Formats: sequence, structure tokens, C-alpha cells
Amino acid sequence: MDFNARVIPLHLHPLGFIEVFTRHGANLTDLLKGTGISPAMFDMQDIRISYLQQQTLVRNGIHHCRKPGLGLITGMEMDWSFWGTLGYIIHSSPSLKEAGEAFRRYLVIAQPYYALMVSRPTTYIDCNRRVVDPLVYAADDVFDDDIRLFTVEFRVAMTARLWTLCGNPDTRDTDVHITLDYAEPAHVDLYGALPCKSVAFGAEKSAISADYAYVIKHFRPYRRRAYRKLIQQCEQELNQAPVDISFTDRVRWHVRAHFNPNIDLEHVAQGMQMPPRSLTRRLASEKTSFRKLLHSVRMEIATHQLRASALSVDEVAEIVGFSCASSLRRAMKKWAGTTISHIRERQGIEELMP
Repeated sequence: MDFNARVIPLHLHPLGFIEVFTRHGANLTDLLKGTGISPAMFDMQDIRISYLQQQTLVRNGIHHCRKPGLGLITGMEMDWSFWGTLGYIIHSSPSLKEAGEAFRRYLVIAQPYYALMVSRPTTYIDCNRRVVDPLVYAADDVFDDDIRLFTVEFRVAMTARLWTLCGNPDTRDTDVHITLDYAEPAHVDLYGALPCKSVAFGAEKSAISADYAYVIKHFRPYRRRAYRKLIQQCEQELNQAPVDISFTDRVRWHVRAHFNPNIDLEHVAQGMQMPPRSLTRRLASEKTSFRKLLHSVRMEIATHQLRASALSVDEVAEIVGFSCASSLRRAMKKWAGTTISHIRERQGIEELMP
């Protein structure tokens, strides 16, 4: 990605950072120094800045606020309005599942570089019926250590808030747990403010997890109309976003975000606000088809489940829509050129034979 390209809407994350940084002691003039941003731009329509400009802003904030754990503080305090239309989905989604799907699909509107986060499956269901979402974020060599730590802690805090606000409070197990693959920092006390049951440092991987029902089960049925309207608005904004994304990738993202064993062309076309025939024609112009894309996503999700979880092959087959483990084994051999046993051996998971 071109880090000089002006693709980040100034009125979203950048102004959110500015609001929090000035609240915590940064002088506005010092904060904007070297960013190419001026107060006169704050009220202008459709002003966009580059990633290098945003990095300079964050670096200035770290320097002038001089607060340990500024990323956590910012993630806990930044208002959801700085995510634009996507932020309002927090209070209208029927479940955490829908909120997560929306954020995964439309994150690119607020932060185009985050599109790299949806380029492959991440979330999986573990054998104890907990949904696990690895806290793995795209990073680049241009990030220095201070900005990298700020970014990681900011996203950990925002993710914890999302899961707590959108999870079903009426389920038996409402505990949200976070594991982090780095050592306990000096400002560990700030992690105690995260809205979750526990935070563990020095883990094998960074992840957030909660009970399946807490994530999946609907609990706000009267907000569905508002949710659908916001999704329509997000889809329109995605169409207008100045980012270089192929139509094939957009369909792939939609299928992955909303995947279930019964997903079909009509469902996806409706979600993307276009006739099924138009979707088919546009995919054909890019030398692919919906059937090929759906099968590819299904196999990617199956492979990820097999590698990341300890579910049996039968259970994985059911999740991705195969009639039995044997069907999944045959499909995996044909698609990946290897066996499920080999896939699991490479991850250190003992295969559970059906």
C-alpha cells in the first residue's frame, strides 16, 4: 500500500486521536506539527490524510502526552462516532456476531490499511464451544516500536469494548477473556480497566474469547431495522471509498464475513445491494464465479478451523457445510493437495478420528 496516499478520512480516527490526545495534555499546535493538518481542515468536507500523516500525529501524541499505555487509554476513551456509520452499528446490531461481521467487512472505510486484516480467516470455534478471535493485526516496517505498541494496545481496548457492548448479556456465561503474547508491561494497572473477565500476559498467542451463545445469540430484535439501514449506508460508503479493491475481493470479504453453511448467491447479492445477475456478470468479467469463490472461502475456513482448533473433523465438516468428515477429507485433498492429517500434524494437533 502507498503510505503517502490520502485515503484516511480526517473526521474519523485522526480527529478521534486529536480529541483524546488534547484531553490528556497535548497542545494542539504541537500535536499538529509536521502532520500537514490544520484546525481549518477540521470542518471541511471529505478531507483525507495519508498513513504517514496519521503516524506523525500519533507519534506527536505519544511524545506530548507522555502517558504510559496511551494506546489503551485512547482505545478506552475514543467515541464510537469516530468510526463513522460503522460506529453506530455498535448500538444497533442484533448480536456480537453481526457487529463483528460488519466491522470486518467495512473497517476499510475508516482505515483502508486494515483491509489486510480480512484477507484470511481468523476467528474459530474451539472444542469448549468458545469463539476465539486472534488479536493479530497487520503491521509494517515503517511502524517504529512506540507506534506499534500504541496500535496494538489501541486495538485490544477497542476490541474488548466491542465484545462487551455487543455480547448477549442474558447467556449463562458472559465472561470475556483476553490473552496477550507479550510480557506484562509496567503500566499493567491500565489493563485492569479493560471490560473483560481476565487478561493474561506471556501467552502463546494474543486472542479474545467468549462463550458461543454470548457471541452468536440475538438479544436486540427491535433494533434490526436500524441495523439494516446502517448496513445499507456502509455498503454505499464502501462503493465510494477511494481504495483499490477488486470486485472479487469485495465479494470474497462479504462471503467470509457472513459465512454459514447455507449462504448462497441471492443472499450475498442482497447484502451487496445488487441483482444476482449483476454480481455474476461482474465476477465473470474478473475471470471467476460465485461458485468458485464460495468453495474457496469454505475451504479456507475449514483449513483455518483444522489448524487453529481441536474440533473433530466431523465438527469442522458440520461448521463449513459438508455432509460428513469423509466429504471434507476428499474436498481438502483435492483443494489443498494434502490430507487433513498432514494439516493437523503441522500445527501439533492430534487428529480426532470420527
